Amino acid sequence: MITTSDYEHELKGILDNYCLFLVDMEFVDNVRDWCIEHGIDEPDKNKPVRLIVREGEENCKLVVRNEIPKKIVDERINALIVRSALTNVKNNKADLLDSDKKKLAYLFLSEYAQTLPNIEDEILADEWAFKEMEKLGYFRE
Repeated sequence: MITTSDYEHELKGILDNYCLFLVDMEFVDNVRDWCIEHGIDEPDKNKPVRLIVREGEENCKLVVRNEIPKKIVDERINALIVRSALTNVKNNKADLLDSDKKKLAYLFLSEYAQTLPNIEDEILADEWAFKEMEKLGYFRE
């Protein structure tokens, strides 16, 4: 289980790095339920992190599940392993995610990547997230 509020400072640091200073962050019990309550479509009932960017609004909102069960993290990492194998069977990117801090950073950055105009699929989002994690020094720890 990842208790995300333990990493609030870390998440704010990542947000600041991407000039997302106007982000409102909210920790919730269930991201999908929060989205439904606020009229936002979210089909993933186990969504751990959701960055909400609304056209025409200056700020965005980061909705983070309070506690992310190991099972949900493992599902996301297993999906990463499958996608990673499509591009490189030799190197498993998931092996680099050896701490809760790195896993949470990956979950957020891959979510953020999907809001970028040149990221069209999950494989590109994964690649972008890992490049950014490298730049931010996550793999030097």
